[in-house]
Amino acid sequence: MKNMKRQLTAVLLLTMAVNLSAQEFGQRKGFRGIVPKRDKVVELNEVEVQASLGKTTYATATKQVTVLTSKEIQELPVANINELLEVVAGVDMRQRGPLDVQGDLGIRGGTFDQTLVLVDGVRMNNPQTGHHNMNLPVPLALIERIEIIHGGATNVHGIGAMTGVVNIILKKAPKKLNAGLSLTTGENNLINRSFYLGKKFGKWGVQFGQQGQQTSGYISNTDFLSNKFVLNLTRDYKLGKEEGSVSIFYAENQKAFGAQNYYTSAFPDQFEATATRVLALKLDETIGQFTDFHFNANFVTGTDRFELYRETAGLGGFDASGVSYTKLPSGRYYRAADGDSAATWYGGPNFHRTMVFNLNARISHRWNVEHETSFGHNQRYDEIYSNVLGGDFGDIQLVPGWDGYTMDKGASTADFSFFLEHKYTHERWQLKIGGMMNYHDGPSQDSSYFFAPSMDALYRLTKDASLYATINRSMRYPTYTDLYYNRGGAQGSIDLNAETSWNYEVGYKNKLGQLYTNAALFHRRSNDLIDWVTYPGDQTAYASNITSLALTGVEGGVVYTAAKRKQKLRRATVQAAFMRGVSPEVDFASLYALDYLQAKVTARATQKIGMGFFANYSLSIQDRVGTYYSGGNEIAYAPFALVDLKLYYAPAQGLFKRQMPFQAFVNINNALDTPYYDRGNVPQPGRWISTGFELRFR
Repeated sequence: MKNMKRQLTAVLLLTMAVNLSAQEFGQRKGFRGIVPKRDKVVELNEVEVQASLGKTTYATATKQVTVLTSKEIQELPVANINELLEVVAGVDMRQRGPLDVQGDLGIRGGTFDQTLVLVDGVRMNNPQTGHHNMNLPVPLALIERIEIIHGGATNVHGIGAMTGVVNIILKKAPKKLNAGLSLTTGENNLINRSFYLGKKFGKWGVQFGQQGQQTSGYISNTDFLSNKFVLNLTRDYKLGKEEGSVSIFYAENQKAFGAQNYYTSAFPDQFEATATRVLALKLDETIGQFTDFHFNANFVTGTDRFELYRETAGLGGFDASGVSYTKLPSGRYYRAADGDSAATWYGGPNFHRTMVFNLNARISHRWNVEHETSFGHNQRYDEIYSNVLGGDFGDIQLVPGWDGYTMDKGASTADFSFFLEHKYTHERWQLKIGGMMNYHDGPSQDSSYFFAPSMDALYRLTKDASLYATINRSMRYPTYTDLYYNRGGAQGSIDLNAETSWNYEVGYKNKLGQLYTNAALFHRRSNDLIDWVTYPGDQTAYASNITSLALTGVEGGVVYTAAKRKQKLRRATVQAAFMRGVSPEVDFASLYALDYLQAKVTARATQKIGMGFFANYSLSIQDRVGTYYSGGNEIAYAPFALVDLKLYYAPAQGLFKRQMPFQAFVNINNALDTPYYDRGNVPQPGRWISTGFELRFR
């Protein structure tokens, strides 16, 4: 406790020294000096966000929305999306490992299966398990902005958007050549490299990006290797009064990592390798002056190899001989380093292959200045082949590169969703009513309907201040792991029901000069929550519709935007989220649903030091409800504070007379060397120092 107090004192002194800085949401994108001053400044209130079926801006959204821009991403001491989302107070990024290895994303106390993740409209939620929802094939350099929608959004985005949505929007190809490369090196043999290229050729646009990361790990069996690749082709067109764009998008993410204690401490030396591939066709069209049409069809495939007893060689310079096992001719697994043998029931890795097809269409028509109607449709089909999950699913699939292994099980699911929304605007009032109807055909030939209604109201107090209220219903269906898994002390259940919730929220937004403020009071009442639970005297974890949970919370923030680029204080954001849940007394221990963040406070700021030098400060204070077991003892999660620092040099003239914008930087993550756990028995890294540069070509 004394250490915690000393850390908080240091954090407060650091925050006071930084003062208040500025969030330049409206400033020109990119490094200083590379974008002409004639580029239009976009105010935060004017940014279009996807919190409704029709067109909605940040100012008119009837939800709490957090927007992270490419400019802020460049300034923060982060190297991947997982680390980036940590700076948002309403987001719970429970990382099992750093550097995008694996993270469980939750919003407003929700679990990793209750948040919908989108990349340019493509649903990335994995039907096998929500642990893979953040296997995103997106290099940071290609992100235009990230929108975090706080609260249930099933009525707009469909199944899975039970507690919130993370929407990642990629950059569009610029008219002039824009390319860049970056390299970061650091402790634990860290290497992070990326390259991107974008340009328009007439009506055609091309965006290409690649990012690779590797490390030998901060403790034994946390080595990591990943590669991401993106190619996006777009074409603008005009047919009479109709104009729009069509794009073809391909991306992939491949990674492998030591998974020390990731899923269970009973078998600590685990390993996993995953791959995600996306192929998408997208059409956006404006028909006349009053109608907008959007269409997206995509395939998302995934593969997963999980070794409960690691047998893969070390990555990134890690010597895995002390933890890896060898398969003997008898079929048993043996570790020569200490003579340990795997459990007799263990027959080798779990193999899974998933395929998801999504078809989305949405049309909005503005009848007049007061009325707008929107209609949408989502059709989703997913399937899995596995040697563990599912039932009899027809053909037996071979596992490429692994002789003697087959995937003889499988399952499939189909969903058809229909959306309707009408918006009425009159003077200071904005009223919306809508909903989603979904037909679900489950893997056990069970079919059902689900209706998610919504009602929203917004009242403008002034031009830049408003009050809003919303009520909606949201849900998600169990994953294949929830339904079928039966290995290593975990037991799924084919009898699981969908989990549902009613969401209530009232909020306030205001812009006063360069200061943005927002606050919300929310309540979520959930039923049939899906969780993995353990009972006294039984170490097996069971997937169950455990109980109901009533969660009430408040969240809000203050954002300051510098009016001029020459100001010393450039950017500052302070956010906080507090919540409390009430559920019936139970005789089991929850592994996920009841271990939520009851308090999180974040602050970040960018300061101009002078002579081309800048500093970024990031603070996160977290307090989690719940306990975990270690060595037979029940341990409560301890609160902690994290400080990340970045010092960078970005000369206004760039290199060679502004033709090559340049940034050199030093990152210090977890600067106070705080010991902490996001997940029980999985210690997170201490202080980690890295340095690198980014160079751009125009």
